[in-house]
Amino acid sequence: MFPWRAAIQVEKGSGKPVYLQVANAIIREINEGHLLPGQKIPGERVLGSLLTLNRKTITAAITELQSQGWIESFEHKGTFISKKFPKVEYKPLRYQKPLHKKARATAGVNDLPRLASLHLDTSGKILIDDGVPDVRLAPIKLLFAHQRSILSKKAFASLLKYNHVEGDRDLQVTLASYLQQTRGITSEANNIFITRGSQMGIHLVIAALLKPGETCVTSFPGYPIVDDMINHLGGRVEHIPVDDEGIDTGELERLCRRKKIKLIYTTPHHHYPTTVTLTPSRRIQLLQLAIKYNFYILEDDYAYDFQYDNSPVLPLASLNTSGHVIYIGSFSKCLSPSVRIGYFVAPRNVMESANKLRRIMDRQGDPLLERAMSEFIKCGDLQRHLKKSVNVYQQRRDRFCELVEEHLSGYVNFIKPEGGMSVWMVFKRANVAKTLLEKLSAKGYLLDVDPDFLKKFKAVRIGFASLNENEMARFVATLKGIFSTGHKVTLQ
Repeated sequence: MFPWRAAIQVEKGSGKPVYLQVANAIIREINEGHLLPGQKIPGERVLGSLLTLNRKTITAAITELQSQGWIESFEHKGTFISKKFPKVEYKPLRYQKPLHKKARATAGVNDLPRLASLHLDTSGKILIDDGVPDVRLAPIKLLFAHQRSILSKKAFASLLKYNHVEGDRDLQVTLASYLQQTRGITSEANNIFITRGSQMGIHLVIAALLKPGETCVTSFPGYPIVDDMINHLGGRVEHIPVDDEGIDTGELERLCRRKKIKLIYTTPHHHYPTTVTLTPSRRIQLLQLAIKYNFYILEDDYAYDFQYDNSPVLPLASLNTSGHVIYIGSFSKCLSPSVRIGYFVAPRNVMESANKLRRIMDRQGDPLLERAMSEFIKCGDLQRHLKKSVNVYQQRRDRFCELVEEHLSGYVNFIKPEGGMSVWMVFKRANVAKTLLEKLSAKGYLLDVDPDFLKKFKAVRIGFASLNENEMARFVATLKGIFSTGHKVTLQ
């Protein structure tokens, strides 16, 4: 709404008729682009009230503007800025004049040199992600149907007020049962903290545990955002390598002998980005090391539900008898990235610290959406959706790997993943990786991947779940054209 009271100001003692001051002020706002052609003007009574002026004064101003052709009135519709003069480019309103004629520089900002910014502009491009669900399959209408149902109940008003920082109690109770049934994780409801996605959960946990100068371990290659979090919070990052069996626990133990470790962040089920699964022997060793050297395991199980060739491997948290494992989960990978509901399972002392941190950055989540998610789980809608989407994604994984094997085997090495939503492809020729992003952009694709993987590992993580068969066929054809002659290639 246009700020009439602030923009249209009059000086009653100036000697100039007030109605002309109002008319001239409106003309000025039109010329400066603040009022646009076709924009509706409030009725005389309303405008008079806004400007604290007599209605007769406003009527006289409107008559003056009409006579000059600046405004036009239509019966039963109202009064509008005329469309008969050229459209003026919009300019933002500015009410505060500088204190001095010479503009002064504003205070500096912290440019956070250790953190990377994100500007994802997909306009005019086909987005290829590194492993997200196909939002076209997401049962969002069903989820919102539960919201509408909640709104029809008398108790819904309580969900519109301030609620618990740790999340909706009903969802906490539902998750305690759900995690026990699907993942073998035994937890009380008050040990489950609801967040806006897994990334918030990771940040809250690290911030709750870490003191400046303490050492945290991540894998290399790994999830670089976690490194950024640790560095930003004043911690120190140590990397351990990853091979075909997952993180190298032998190297982790050698590191523990040299340094005191506060926590290790890991994705054991489907390692990010290489997709390998941590073997049973290394799982046991990792748990034993956590007890022996007294560090936390921050287990990010971002794609547990998507396992194709065999049953999912139970999380480390299902064996967490010593309290050293903190489990991170999310519904964003099940449904849609915009469904910002995640959670972590942790000891109560960690919950209390996270509570304090959440209180100063985000008073609470979305209680209405969280309650809808609870109902979505309890009625079986989530499991039905997962059963359907797992079948679809398995078919897409198989087809994508067939296309890569048939058309790109001369250029990349890859292992067909047992689960997840991505394929880790390593280029046989290092020079291919240098210009891949630019060449794909020229072909109309935006590859939303970490460029460091291309630079340091000559590899790329490609998501297949969000692509149907035609889309992945065209993409692989484009890749083949870039890798070989650069010309268009048609896949049969």
